[in-house]
Amino acid sequence: MSDIYSKNKQEGNKKSNYVFKLIKKPIFFLFIIGIIGLIIRLYYFPFDLPITHDSVEYFSYAVVTSQQGHLPVDWGLTNNGWPIFVSFFFSIFEPQKFLELTYLQRFLSIIISVLTIIPVYLLCSRFVKKQFAVIGAALFVLEPRIIINSILGITEPAYLLLGIISLFLFLSKRPTVILISFFTLALFSTIRYEGFLLLFPFLIIFFIRFRKDKRIIQKIFLAIGIFCITIAPIAFATYEATGEDGIITPILGGGISYLLTHIIQGIPDYDDAIYGEDIEEERVSTFVSLGTINTIKYFGWVLIPTFLLFIPIGVILLFQKRDYTTLTIILFGVTMLIPAFYAYGRGIEETRYLYILFPILCIISSLTIKKISEKFKKENLILITIVIGIILSSVIFLDHKKIDREHEIESYLIAKDITSIVGGINHYGSGGKYIHIAEIANSWPIIPVPPQEENYNQSWDIKKISPGEYSSLKDYIKNSNEKGLTHIVIREKNDVEFFNDIFYHEEKYPYLIKKYDSLDHGFNLQIIIYEIDYKIFQNFYNIMN
Repeated sequence: MSDIYSKNKQEGNKKSNYVFKLIKKPIFFLFIIGIIGLIIRLYYFPFDLPITHDSVEYFSYAVVTSQQGHLPVDWGLTNNGWPIFVSFFFSIFEPQKFLELTYLQRFLSIIISVLTIIPVYLLCSRFVKKQFAVIGAALFVLEPRIIINSILGITEPAYLLLGIISLFLFLSKRPTVILISFFTLALFSTIRYEGFLLLFPFLIIFFIRFRKDKRIIQKIFLAIGIFCITIAPIAFATYEATGEDGIITPILGGGISYLLTHIIQGIPDYDDAIYGEDIEEERVSTFVSLGTINTIKYFGWVLIPTFLLFIPIGVILLFQKRDYTTLTIILFGVTMLIPAFYAYGRGIEETRYLYILFPILCIISSLTIKKISEKFKKENLILITIVIGIILSSVIFLDHKKIDREHEIESYLIAKDITSIVGGINHYGSGGKYIHIAEIANSWPIIPVPPQEENYNQSWDIKKISPGEYSSLKDYIKNSNEKGLTHIVIREKNDVEFFNDIFYHEEKYPYLIKKYDSLDHGFNLQIIIYEIDYKIFQNFYNIMN
């Protein structure tokens, strides 16, 4: 009996030792952190809600591609690598299931975002020991903005994954592995065309590192060849469908052309709120000033809450290591700041242009954590404390940004009602973001595609006319008739003051005929639709005058 007890005890000790050894392995913690990152994303997943904003066009493009079996003709969507990827998965599922397909697009970006923990870990391990590289990976996968972005179903998760893989491979000491980085760099460029900019610093650093190699010129041409061969199929397919390659054309015809035409030459862009008027002041200084101020402001903002404490010391530690890895990191960061600076100079204020810098911030932060751990000599306690702190700060941030799901679901359902009534409406607040996706839901599986003469923007039946530049309802309606305005949509609290007056004093506006009140349909959120009777409108103001 004692022999059996002793044997069981030995087996138990072996199991305990095995578990203890497993826990000490960084890969185990990497797996656990990845699971935590996935659980958090699923917890905040907006079930019963479709995608909105930029993801609507990616969704539409992916659906049409899966329906037709080829790239949509005359639809020059920029950055079509992501929707092409999504279309492969859409082709597997039943096309009748509209909302489920929007979920699928979100799930794909979530999975990609969580998997990015692997290349971030490998990238950080080129600078610090594995246990600190795990913390660098945790900083990325648990960063609240990365979590929020991954749920949107847009390009950034795939863009970040391929960009980080490219950087990791390029930092290898083996020329063969470095050449593979030009393959992933090409894929990176198909997701967002600004990734093409990295080709030049990569080639420069490649030459500097291996300049003593007698075959360096051949290897450079081989790297360029790998990049071009990889990018050629999608560029050629896009050119066949639209007449543009989708990568070089947007850079030359988009950003550079805009700078030359509207910033440097001063030709007004009447569709732009900043550079739309024939103003006398220096446009270049305006662009540089906006770009500088907004870049600094949003870079400082993205450091909160995850990176702020670690960056100052980490930057010093990074620059102490003066070799090709530091040079590569610096050039990578500077190159990827160019598109962000351009966007901020144009007045586009979004933090996501800076997310591609997060892997660098993770490296810098892991250097700081390594230094702190070595100083206090309580490595395990410090690492566990930091991970717990990362999780808590992320959850607090996410909880602060959490949407009111009931309000959003009602906004979407009301938007579906609105699209069956109106032809053209005003912007009416946050609920307006669901109008176009509601239009798709109501016409499913038919997808609005761009008219041939436009070649980019989808042709929506519902027109949205901004009231922002008008000081009175009279002027807004009078000048918006030809633009397609048919109805006024208001809520209790509107961004435009004359809409608030309609809500509380609708009897003053006999030319507005109430057609819909969401309260009458069982909703808690009140949205009212008024049809504009232009004959009564004309007679009313003729009498008033």
